Amino acid sequence: MCSLLVMNEICNENTADVCFEVSSVEEKEDDNYERTKRAKTSTSFYAHRSILSGCAPMLAALFDAEDTGRMISAQIGDVKPDIFQYMLGYVYGGSVPKEELMTHAKDIINAADKYSIVNLKLEAEAVYLNSTIFTVDNAMDNLLYADAKNCALLKETVLDFLAENSTEAINNISFADFPGSVVKDLMIAFDRSKKRIIQDHCSDSEGEDNDDDDGEDYSLMRVSELRRKLDGKGLDVDGSREAMIEALKNSTVLSYAHDATD
Repeated sequence: MCSLLVMNEICNENTADVCFEVSSVEEKEDDNYERTKRAKTSTSFYAHRSILSGCAPMLAALFDAEDTGRMISAQIGDVKPDIFQYMLGYVYGGSVPKEELMTHAKDIINAADKYSIVNLKLEAEAVYLNSTIFTVDNAMDNLLYADAKNCALLKETVLDFLAENSTEAINNISFADFPGSVVKDLMIAFDRSKKRIIQDHCSDSEGEDNDDDDGEDYSLMRVSELRRKLDGKGLDVDGSREAMIEALKNSTVLSYAHDATD
């Protein structure tokens, strides 16, 4: 994250060299209160290419790198102005109040995922998890959402919930309408839950805690542990569970290859 010092420059039109025009649609009743008129409005957010390049490359990429020396604009039509303001403020070193994260969690996740503001996405995901009560009725909607947005921690939590409540889930959820990949993930979660119980029992019996990467079964690790290991290796912590495991395996292979050449 960029230095907090740059916060003073956020939306400073005098020093900015780029501008985001964030559009929104307002609904208004007509004079007879019978119909709703949809009026499109636009809100301007001024920013600095140099800050965006270092902190939010995907936002910076919306502007032509060759077009310099004048104010240039980019249109944003898929993010609400208030959500974009939170995201841009975060890029400039600010934070989003927890109350706003709770109220707008999914909108913030959507925007942060689209423009690769990873830390903001993870914060919103964590707040959404802590403020959501999972039930059999909402589990599959949350699972599909987590799968679509690569919210690995949310996906793991929902899968664990379904594994722990498998009888109720099987009796009340029709899996025929869900993608095969999601059903496969659910079956893997059931199997992983059983293996974890066995692993925990064996670990308690042995009384040992081995934190060495050698021989570790990444498939049994919690998402939080996978992210901790990725962060420790300086790797991207965003993405699906499968992508994180693959990144760790590749990192281990490269480490072995490097050691072999020394």
